Amino acid sequence: MKDHVFSGADVSEALALAAANLGLPLAELRYVVLEAGAPGGRGLSPTSARIAVLLHEEPAPGAPPARTPQGTPAPAQAQDPSAGIRETIRVIAEAGGLAVSAEIEDGPEAVLVHLRGEDRAFFLEPDGQAEVLRATEHLLLRLYGAALQPRALRLTGEGFRERRDEALAAEARRVAEAVRGDGVARTMPPLNAYERRVVHMALQAEPGITTASSGEGAERRLTVAPAPGPKGDAPAE
Repeated sequence: MKDHVFSGADVSEALALAAANLGLPLAELRYVVLEAGAPGGRGLSPTSARIAVLLHEEPAPGAPPARTPQGTPAPAQAQDPSAGIRETIRVIAEAGGLAVSAEIEDGPEAVLVHLRGEDRAFFLEPDGQAEVLRATEHLLLRLYGAALQPRALRLTGEGFRERRDEALAAEARRVAEAVRGDGVARTMPPLNAYERRVVHMALQAEPGITTASSGEGAERRLTVAPAPGPKGDAPAE
């Protein structure tokens, strides 16, 4: 036996990465949790989860190759990104017992992954915060982002972005109200460029508030602060 080590934000993400990279159904993985991972908080940095997937040794030189079970996909590295994305969504849906599939819209500036199926709302969640959607998009970016560059990758579905935008704008206004109340600036969780623009636009007409972005890449954040003037400065990206 030999093992392959995979890491992710939590054990579920590490397993999904392993299944997609090894081209195996999630249910067939034999693994050991090396580190469960932790989300961080209260001054502690988050730690990644790590798993070791146990596999049979490769056949000896000259031995006939083992037959691949019918329907078993090739490893993600050997697939084109679109095929790999569809397979990763299939693995996630299979693991969660979800009726969901992926439809790829391959554009010149971005690859849009449209989720189809009766359980697609699972990724958005009832409150519209879309943490599952964001985590899945992050997983796809880790797996296929390099192959898609310089194009962006976006995970979406019918009504997803509209509901997510509404929830994000409402959260931004709530944060702005708190900043006006006590005069203390607040930094929102990491947001992508599109989400930061949604927040900027939502707060553009809010009195006494200014916004500014800081950080790099996936850790870029937006701070909502008291404005020096009565109506605030123009938002800065």
